[in-house]
Parts: sequence; C-alpha cells; structure tokens
Amino acid sequence: MLQECYVLIQVIEMLQGIWIIYSLYPEFRKDSRWLKGVWAVGCAVLCILYIWSTWDSYISNIAILVIAIIFSLIYKCFFEVKTGHIFLLVALYLTSISFLKLPVLILEGMWFGKALISVNRGNRTVLECCWYIMVVTGILLLIRKKKVSENYEKLIHLLLAERIRAVFAVTGIQWILLSYNMWLGKQGFQTVDFVLNILLIFCISVSLLCVLLRTAYNKIQTDKNNLDISQSLLQEQTAEIHELYKKSVEHLHEYCHTMEHLYCCIEEKRYKEAKEFLGKYLGVLNEERSRVWTGLPFLDFIINYKKQVMDQKEIRFRLELDVYEYPFEEAELGILLGNLLDNAIEACEKCEPGRREIYLRIWNARYRFMLKLANSSSKSPVMKGQKFLTDKADKNAHGMGVELVRRILKKYDGDIEFHYDGEHFEAKLFAFIAKEEKE
Repeated sequence: MLQECYVLIQVIEMLQGIWIIYSLYPEFRKDSRWLKGVWAVGCAVLCILYIWSTWDSYISNIAILVIAIIFSLIYKCFFEVKTGHIFLLVALYLTSISFLKLPVLILEGMWFGKALISVNRGNRTVLECCWYIMVVTGILLLIRKKKVSENYEKLIHLLLAERIRAVFAVTGIQWILLSYNMWLGKQGFQTVDFVLNILLIFCISVSLLCVLLRTAYNKIQTDKNNLDISQSLLQEQTAEIHELYKKSVEHLHEYCHTMEHLYCCIEEKRYKEAKEFLGKYLGVLNEERSRVWTGLPFLDFIINYKKQVMDQKEIRFRLELDVYEYPFEEAELGILLGNLLDNAIEACEKCEPGRREIYLRIWNARYRFMLKLANSSSKSPVMKGQKFLTDKADKNAHGMGVELVRRILKKYDGDIEFHYDGEHFEAKLFAFIAKEEKE
C-alpha cells in the first residue's frame, strides 16, 4: 500500500513539474489537436518512465539527469522553447525536491543504524511518504498563491535571460552536493551530517532567493531609468510641439499682414512694390516647402525639428525616404528616432565643423520598418556587453537611451546593430510592421 502511495505522489510530482514548465512556455509549434494529443501521450509515457527509473529508490541522482534530458528534448519537439532552458528548469525542480527529501533518509539511517544506500532502496516507509506528500503539497500551495503566481513566471524568464549562468551554477552545485551525500551515506550518517544537510538546504534556498531578489532589483532599477528617460524625451517632444504651434500662429499672423499689405498695394496701384514684395515672400515659402515630407506628419515633425538643430550646429544632413508606415506609437517613434538623432548630433558636435555630417535613410521592405543612421564621429564609442558607456558626468541619467531603443524594438520583434569604421558611427535597425503579416 505504501509503495502504491509513493508511486501516486511521484505521478503528482511529475505532472506538477510539467504544469510549471507549460505555464512558462505554453506556445505549441502548431495549433493542432493531433499534436496536443501526442503531447498528452508523451507526458503519460514520461511519468511512467520516471516511476520506473525511481521505483526502487527514494532518491536517484542519475534519474534526475536522464529525465531532464529526455523531457527537454520532447518539449522542444512540441513547443517554441530553448532546450537548455527546459533542461535547467527540470533539473533544478527535481534536484530541489530530492534535496528536501534527503533529511528523512538521514534520520532513518541514524535511527535504524543503517547506511543511506540501504535505506534509500527497497520498500518505502510511512515517514518517507508523509514527508514526500508535505514537500509536494508545499510546492503546489506556494506556486498557486496569487502573489507568487503573478511574479514567478516573470522572474524565471528574467533569470534565464539575464542570470542563466547563476541558475546553471546553483543547479550544478545542488546536484553535485546531492550526489556527494548519496556517496557519503554508504558509510552511514551521524548527527552532524544531518545538521550539515539542513544547513546546505538553507544556504541553497537563500542563494536562490538572493539571485531572484538581485535580478528583480536590477529590473526595477532599469525600468526606473528607462521611465526617467522616456519622461524626459516626452517632455522635450511636448516642448517642441508647443514651439511648433507657436511658430504656426506667428506664420498665420504674418500671412494675414502680408495679404493686407498686398491688398493695399493693389488698391493704390503700386504694382511694382506688390510684385517685389510677392517675389520676396514666395522665396520664403519655397524655403519652407523644401522641408522633408513623407506623408507621415509625426515623422516629418521629428525630422524637420532635428534638421533645424543640425543647421544651427553646421551639420550637413542627407536624407533618403521611401516609407509609408511604421509600427510604433508616436511616443515610441519620438523616443527611438529622437534619441538616435540626438546622439548623432552630439557626436558631430565633437568633430571639426567641416567634417560634421549625418545621413539618414528610412524605408519599408517586406512588412519591415528599416532605418539606417550614419554620422561623423571623432572617437569610437565604449561598450560593455551590449550597452554603451556614457562619458557624461551624470551616468545615471545618461547612457540608457540605446537600451531604451532596444526595448522598444524588442516589442516589435526588431533589433539594432552598430558599427564604427574609424570616422563614422553607423546604426541599423529594423522592426516588423505587423506580426500577422510577418508570419
């Protein structure tokens, strides 16, 4: 009866692990009932394999590796996921449960005066089954708590994206310590061994918690910096829009005065004066009309405004446009293009006046928004990983612009790359205009 109870708990443990993985990576490769049916059969076979591999053992460190490898390969066949991520998560899950089960074996070995290997094998005891139920139930209740369920998925994805080496290290150390304890238990355990195992479990739990908290803290700080930059850029855009509105009102007043002056000239038959004034005014209108025009008002506004800044700083500006749509919201486009152009202008300012040049090309190709920006640069930018290091004094307020651009592009399955050839700095980016069309 105890053996059957143990098997049932093992099935629950395995199904619980499958459910945790599925909640993290639920996207099937194809939306097919046949595929989902085969997956359900595969889960059943995996549970049977897990029961068979651990039938005669309360803890099996070899079975952990075997099941983790098989499960990760099977999951990869059915779902859009990285095999290494699944292997790590399954190995960490099974190793953690085995580590929690280990103190019971040590207590039984000390109580009956047997080596761990003899206690581990054979029929199960009431104590082992009860403790196993408590461990599995505790994990189930923990992940079903509302606050935990809302955050653990984000944290795990974040850990695998930014702290995968730490997860790998913790999993590897935990498995090695488990294997070492199994080998050490062949000679039998003493009270000190039980205490040391409890301390090990505590230390590993604290280490995992520290990694989680550190990752969450870094994420919060990054989001805070990005939010500050976004607010700053949006404030600049608002100021620019107000300035443009002010100029539009001024132009309207000038237009009214111009029409009144022309009317007076015609009324008083001062045709020569009217002709000279009209010629001068048409020249001004032609200059205004020569501004870039894409048919996309907000994109025109950003480019035109930045071109005025370039003119003031004696920067030659070349532009090629073949664009009819973009995927971003206006605020996102303002942050993305405004930040890149501001960086280009700042780099050009450090060059000699005759060498200041910015080239911008924007075009659409196969449902993609494409952008290429090249500017003169007097020195190579310093990078750490994928982040640029600012040379400004306030490093907390600056140097995050490119990271913010990356985050915006990631939202649209896009990317950006940079190149420096000794004289020019170049940025190339793309973003998908519509995900459905891309697929």
